[in-house]
Amino acid sequence: MKKIALVGYFGWGNFGDELFLKVHRQELGKHYELNVANDLLVQPYFSRPVSEIVDESDAILIGGGDLLNPLRVSDLYWQTEYLRKPTFVYGLGVPNQPFRRENVLEFYRKFFAHENCKLIVARDVESYNWIKENLDPGDKLTWYPDPVCALDRPAPGKTEKGVFGVVMREHRSRSDDLSHLESAISRARELGYKIRHIALATDSLGEGDLALARELAQPGDEVVHSESLDELCIELSKVELLATIKFHGLVVGTMYGVPAIAMSVTPKNRNFLRMIERPEMLVSYTNEGLADRVVKYPSRIHQRVRASLYYRALDGYKLLRTELAKALD
Repeated sequence: MKKIALVGYFGWGNFGDELFLKVHRQELGKHYELNVANDLLVQPYFSRPVSEIVDESDAILIGGGDLLNPLRVSDLYWQTEYLRKPTFVYGLGVPNQPFRRENVLEFYRKFFAHENCKLIVARDVESYNWIKENLDPGDKLTWYPDPVCALDRPAPGKTEKGVFGVVMREHRSRSDDLSHLESAISRARELGYKIRHIALATDSLGEGDLALARELAQPGDEVVHSESLDELCIELSKVELLATIKFHGLVVGTMYGVPAIAMSVTPKNRNFLRMIERPEMLVSYTNEGLADRVVKYPSRIHQRVRASLYYRALDGYKLLRTELAKALD
């Protein structure tokens, strides 16, 4: 069985990235042996030369996530050594789109133009357009919805009417001013909601998120956490309305039909909400308008929207398998 080295933000316990691993295994694991490239969670990320990892692999799969940073080149995601083998970039997003450094863009142009960079799949049309306009990778570029939309999720729990789910994250960029979030939670209580704080991470990142959830919780609130990705998905499925700072809280909630307020004003959240025609649900946790998005009778995400995302994301993996087969078989 041919071996693929997986390159991404794997091992830290970030909800979305661990789901990327799960869906990669679901869609590729029957055909290829999949191995995470990095074995360290701190720089230099690899305990041995990258060339050895590449030599042991038949192909490299980079992604998904916001890995195409126009301001700097990651030593984890963009090793030129990878290009000694057929390399595939999948589920790619672009953070910091208004900002760029020309030397960084030139690196990406050369990387994508290399003959061994076989396929580049963006996760939304906006990222696709940015890559096309700024990096000119040619016809190897396309886009499909976020890979996690293709995940075979566990069966949803029974929707608990009147439960407002809150997902925050402990991060160095987090504002100390949580007053608008607290106002939104108070608004939910006034409308009769029970508050459930969901620590949406595992491993080392889960510890910080769980501590923050406990800090935010008031008497009578629930705090839930699990080291199981399936259990975390089920917790998202059960709430009636969700407010999440995490992008994949939004994605997984959407795929269960749960309406979600995206509390981080990032390109990926904006683009996904535009894709599902809910742009009004983008409001930062530091914005005084957040409480206005908390309503008593939220509209669930229609099954047609969810089915479209699911089958389009599956089509993306079909293309990836086809291109892998061309390069390796």
